[in-house]
Parts: sequence; C-alpha cells; structure tokens
Amino acid sequence: MNNYPLQEIRDDYASLHHLTYLNTGTVGLMSESVLARHLENLAAYERAGHVGEPDARAGYERARTSFANLINADPDEIALNRNASDGVNYVLAGLDLPDGAALLTTDQEHPAVLLPMTLASRQTNSDIHMLEIVDDDEAMLAQLRELLSTNRIHLAVISHVSCESGQRLPIAEICRICREHGVLTLVDGAQSVAQFPVDVREIGCDFMTGNGHKWLCGPKGTGFIYIRRDRTNLLTPPYAGDGSVDPRFDRSKFLKDAIVNEWGFRADAQRFEFGTRNWHLYGAVEDAVDQLAGIGWTAIQQHVAEISTELKSDLAERPGISLHTPMSWERSCGIVSFSADGWDGVELSERLWQDHQIIQRRVQIPSGVRISCAHYTSREDIQRFLSALDELMQPVRRKP
Repeated sequence: MNNYPLQEIRDDYASLHHLTYLNTGTVGLMSESVLARHLENLAAYERAGHVGEPDARAGYERARTSFANLINADPDEIALNRNASDGVNYVLAGLDLPDGAALLTTDQEHPAVLLPMTLASRQTNSDIHMLEIVDDDEAMLAQLRELLSTNRIHLAVISHVSCESGQRLPIAEICRICREHGVLTLVDGAQSVAQFPVDVREIGCDFMTGNGHKWLCGPKGTGFIYIRRDRTNLLTPPYAGDGSVDPRFDRSKFLKDAIVNEWGFRADAQRFEFGTRNWHLYGAVEDAVDQLAGIGWTAIQQHVAEISTELKSDLAERPGISLHTPMSWERSCGIVSFSADGWDGVELSERLWQDHQIIQRRVQIPSGVRISCAHYTSREDIQRFLSALDELMQPVRRKP
C-alpha cells in the first residue's frame, strides 16, 4: 500500500527500533502514545484511591463498549475479564451439562481451551471429541456433521483462527451446523478479533471470548466474553460477589434470615464481574482500539494481507520448507506457520532469537515456527527473518 503510514506507525513503537518483532499472535506491543495514557490511568487511580474510582470505572465501561463494537454485540452482552481463558472457563464451569453429554473441539486448540475442557470432562464424566482441522473446508464440515450425528454433543468450543497454523475456519458454517443439531457454540476469538472483521450476529455463536493483549496491542490482563442475551441464564457463575447479583447487596436486609436467599445473579453478562477490580487497567483498551481505528481497519487488513501473502510465497519457494498456512488471505490471517527440514521447531525458534534477535514462536505439531505479521510489520522485518532462515538452512547448522 503506497499510502499506508507504516513508518509513522513504527515510530510510535519503541521496541521496533531494536527488535524484529514477529510474535503479535502471542503478545502485541503497546505503542508509546497508548502507553502514556495507560500509565496516566494507572497512576491516577493508585494515587487517588477511592476518590479516583469514578474515572477508573468510566474507563472500564468504555472498554466494555469498545469490545462490544468490535464484534457487533451490545455492551450488556459483554463481561470483562483478564483474558480469553477466563471466558472459556466461565462457560465450561457455568453450564449445567446433562448426563451423558459430550464436548467438541478441534485438534489445534490452545491450552486455554483444552485444559478447561479436560477439567469439565473430568468433573461431569463427559467425552471430548476432536474435529480435525484440514485444508479443505467442505471436508471439515462433512466431518463435523458426522461427529454431531453420531455423538450426543452439548457444547462445541472452536477457535475462529487456529493458533497453530493460522488457518481461518468457516466459523459461521460451523455454528450453523451446530445450531441445526441443538449444539451450543463457544468461539475463541483470541486470534481473530482486530485481525479482520468479526461479527457475532453473522457468525451466530452463543458465546465468544477474546482479549486486548494480542492484535489490539492493548493492556495485558484485559479480555472479554460475549454471552448472547438469550443465553445468559444458561450460565451459573462459579463465584458470587458484590456487583454480580441482583438486587445489590444490602446488609440490613441480608441479616434477616428470611431474605438471605432472595438474591439472584444479574440478568446480563456482568453476572461474571464482582468485587474490587483493576478498573484502571481497562482504560487503555479504548485508546488501543481508537488508535487502530484511526489508521483504518481496512488499511490494516490490506497491509497485513499483503505482507503475510508475500511471506508465504517466499517460504513456499524455498527448498526444505513446508508451509502449514493456507495461501489465500480469505482462509488465513497474519499468522504464518511452517516447518523446516532437519530442524525441530523449538530449536529453530531458539536459534532465530539467540542468533538473530528475531522474536517469533515455536509450533509443536507439526514441529515448526509461527510468524505473526501485524499492522506494524515491515517488509524489512520479513527480509531479516528470511535472511536468518536462509543462513540457518544452508546447510543445516547446529551449534557444537
């Protein structure tokens, strides 16, 4: 893109002056301008204590609205939390799974999905079925129909984008097929929100999780769960506290035995929020969203599509390299995963960092490396990575 303000963008990220940062899919960098506001928010509340709480709460609520707008939800359908892992746990712990019900996920899920799902399986004696992610959407959907037809599945937890391969799944079709079989759907949007347009109404999911620390490049420890309004009462929070119940806590009434059990959980997603929180941590969510919106979501998507597609083409042309991410942008994103002949992914990842100061992430299955192309990624970043890879590959070099 000739008019994309890449240098102006990069000038606002201090780390990019001395690092080749290609791991936004794990943790995004916060710009200096957003960081300045973030530190102001933190200092104001910590210095003022309770006096500063109204302003901190206001920023907290603006974050709720920002997350809601990003996915075309209503603010009362959004519960704020620490990360996507919280949201997955809320759903799996909050659902009343019937006896004999099973769970469905994919074979490329993050531990944030697999570990809570395993815990729920242990506690409810539920089976877990795996949908194999393949590079053929129709074959994958046929596999899904077969799994749903032959098993009593109650909930499907599926990532919008695979954190391992970067493949974008046909999530609206997956959710539609699940609805046809009476199966609830929880979409992990950790790798999709802020990469490309995400619309929960079009997707048709019952729940969605996401975070502020990856592609939004916002504050770490911020996340959300979307709970479709008519699905709220399906989830019973495992915790209760002031703020999560209705009516609000009233000590004078609570001390009367006849009233003790008359409270219930809130009717909206905020039933999962209670007690004293890091109100001031969330103000920068709005700032991060506004900064990216100011660049332009379409412009960012076009830049990332161009950079990542060029990278995939360059990798595919290199002997000994196996690309694991679909070539087309419509079926992928800024994540590019590959394997290199003669290299274990963990070792290759370590050498790219230790020898060349290139930050990326290893992939376990298939053993390889994951590159994240973000709105601040330059062609020079990609060329430094490719040059380092070529050096390591010709011939396969090992430290003695």
